[in-house]
Amino acid sequence: MLGEPDTQAPSGDARWPQLDALRTLSLTAVVFQHTMRPQGALLGDIGARGLMVFFVISGFLITGILLDARDRAEAQGVAKRGVLARFYIRRFLRIFPLYYAVLAIAVLLHEPSTRQHLFELATYRTNFLLARLGHNLPPVTPLWSLAVEEHYYLVWPLIALFARRAMLWQAVGIMVIGSVGMRAWIAVLGGSYQAITMPTYAAVDGIALGCALALLGREPDDAVRERWLRRALVLGIILVIIRMALKMGAVPYRAIALDTLNMLPIGLVSMWVIDRATRGALPRWLGHWTLARLGVMSYGMYVFHRYVMHYLGFDRVRGLQVFASVFAVSAVLAIVSWYGFERPINNLKRFWPYVPRLPIRVPDGALGPVEAPDYAGARGAARPEQIS
Repeated sequence: MLGEPDTQAPSGDARWPQLDALRTLSLTAVVFQHTMRPQGALLGDIGARGLMVFFVISGFLITGILLDARDRAEAQGVAKRGVLARFYIRRFLRIFPLYYAVLAIAVLLHEPSTRQHLFELATYRTNFLLARLGHNLPPVTPLWSLAVEEHYYLVWPLIALFARRAMLWQAVGIMVIGSVGMRAWIAVLGGSYQAITMPTYAAVDGIALGCALALLGREPDDAVRERWLRRALVLGIILVIIRMALKMGAVPYRAIALDTLNMLPIGLVSMWVIDRATRGALPRWLGHWTLARLGVMSYGMYVFHRYVMHYLGFDRVRGLQVFASVFAVSAVLAIVSWYGFERPINNLKRFWPYVPRLPIRVPDGALGPVEAPDYAGARGAARPEQIS
C-alpha cells in the first residue's frame, strides 16, 4: 500500500526516497532538454516527459495531503475552511519566497525578458503570456509550468475539501478530457505549440492523473487499485508506441495528433511508476541519498537553471559542457538556497498544521493528556513531509 513505513528515509524523515529520486531524474531531463537540445523520437521531447512526471507527482501529493486533512478535520469536528486557509499559508511559505526572490534578482540584474514581462510573471500568467506570443522566451520559459501549478492550487483544494467524494472522480475526468479536447481544438485551429500545450485549461491532465492516483490509494480493495494501475500502464505504453510511430512517420494530421496526445502517455505510465516509488519497489539505486536529497531541492534547481544558463552565456550554445555547467551551478545554488533561505522559511509551516492537534481525554488515572498525531498515516495518503 502507499506510504508504507519501509520507504522511510534513514534519517527518520517521513519521506519516500524513491519519489524524491524521480523528481531528480525529471529535473535532469528538463535541464538536458534545455542545454543539449536533443533530436529524434527517443530524446527529442525528454524535457516535456520529465515535466509531465513533475505534474503527476504534484497532483498525487497535494491530493493525498488534502484528503488526509479532510478526513482528520471531519473526524475531529474541525472546520474545513481553516484547513483551506492553512493549506494556502503553507503553499505561500514554500513557493512564493524563492520565486519572487529570483524575479527580484533578475530585475536588479536588468534581465530584459523578466523586466519587460514582470507583471505576467509576478501574477503567475507566464503560460498565457507564452501562448499569446507563440514562442518561447528565454530565460523565463520554464516558469510557465509553475503558473499551471498555482492555478491548480487555487481551485483543486476547494474541490478536494468540500465536494462530495464521487465528484472528485468526475472532476478528474473533466480535467483529463478537457485538456485533451482543448489541445485538439487549438491544434485544429492552427495554434502554436505554446498556445496548444501551455494554457492551464490544456495542461492539467498530468496533474489530474496524479489526483487519480491519490484517489486510487484510498481504494480499500488492493486488487481493484492494482487493476486500474495496470490498465493505466498498458494504455500509456500503447499510446507511447503510437506517439513514437507518429514522430517517425508521415501520416495525415500527424502534427495535430502529436499535439493532442502531448505527454498524456507518459503521465499514464508514470502513475504506475510513482505508485511503485512510494512503496520502494523500484530499483534500489533510486533510493540513493544523493538522488533523494537533490529531489528535495528540485524546485530551486528548476527555477534557477534557465537563468543560470542565461548568465553563463549559453543562451545560444548547446552541448555536454553546457549541461554539466548549468546542472552543477544550479545544484550549488539550490543547496545554498535550501539551507540558507528556503528551509528556514519552510520550517515556519509547523505553526500552521493542516489540522491542529487536539488533546484526547483519557480516563482518570491514566498517564496524563495525550495528543492526536499530527499525521494519521491513512492508507494511500501522501506524507506531509514530502511536500517540501
